[in-house]
Amino acid sequence: MQTILGDLGHFLVISALATALGAAISYYRSVVTKDPVHRKKYIIDGRSFFVLHLLAVWISVGILFYLIFNDHFEYHYVWSHSSIHLPYYYKISCFWEGQEGSFLLWIFWHTVIGIFLIRKSTKWESSIMVTLSLVQVFLVSMILGVVILNIKIGSSPFILLRDAMDAPIFKANPNFIPQDGSGLNPLLQNYWMIIHPPILFLGFAHTLVPFAYAIAGLWQKEHTSWISPASPWTLLGGAILGLGIMMGAYWAYETLNFGGYWNWDPVENAVYVPWIVLIAAIHTMMIFKKNATALKASYVLSISTFLLILYSTFLTRSGILGDSSVHSFTDLGLSGQLLIYLVFFTVVSL
Repeated sequence: MQTILGDLGHFLVISALATALGAAISYYRSVVTKDPVHRKKYIIDGRSFFVLHLLAVWISVGILFYLIFNDHFEYHYVWSHSSIHLPYYYKISCFWEGQEGSFLLWIFWHTVIGIFLIRKSTKWESSIMVTLSLVQVFLVSMILGVVILNIKIGSSPFILLRDAMDAPIFKANPNFIPQDGSGLNPLLQNYWMIIHPPILFLGFAHTLVPFAYAIAGLWQKEHTSWISPASPWTLLGGAILGLGIMMGAYWAYETLNFGGYWNWDPVENAVYVPWIVLIAAIHTMMIFKKNATALKASYVLSISTFLLILYSTFLTRSGILGDSSVHSFTDLGLSGQLLIYLVFFTVVSL
């Protein structure tokens, strides 16, 4: 009985992967088909798959929050990040302290954005939703937590503690449940931890939209009309990501008192650089309204922003910067997947 919620969460993650793939295939078929009747059918299929994907993701988020708030320390993720002594407002931030939870937060924001794109993007819906759905396939694979042919794919937030740790206590008593967890890192027990990561990941999620429009423009050979619908999303993404970065900068002053912004920290720079490129994309899109020579720059900058976000994700989560950054996550064996993720969308862009 104690594993039913975790089993459900794991099943929903697998379902989220399958439905994201289904949405990508359906939307792709709607783009390439010549028959308007079939095109409409494939669009309806794509929307249906995406709604199912959204439900799987949102319920997974709810389950993980429930496990954290109700102190289910039999789960490795809850035990690693939460504690019975934490106030409820800090338990919220336990959700995204670890890699698996932060990936799930990123996936969640993409589903929210996807709903708006389906409702507002009209003729661009199919081509941009192919890209968004493919990105979701790769992101969900990061929290899949399955082993196929001795190859680990993702790290699940719903794995049991006894399956994650080879401790003697579990050999003597497989049903042992700790009375308390490791708790939140003291440096992260700060109100900024509650609001900074969600804002930052919402900014990350927004960089996907101009990228998807740019890829759609190249794909459909509509090299000028994509900029108009992409511009508001680019402007909003620049504002949100900039706000997230400023929150992190102020947090650095307040918590660790370095006397300055963490410009020495590779992870800080890894987030700052895509934001600069995104701001440049905003400017070139504005210039394009007066001068068509800015088109190529808008393409390059919109695509580069998203690829740089993927590159910063690889640097942060692969463990490469573990000895040089206070921000870096430990390696969970996902570096190979992250590299494939980065290379795939780089090749698609080229």
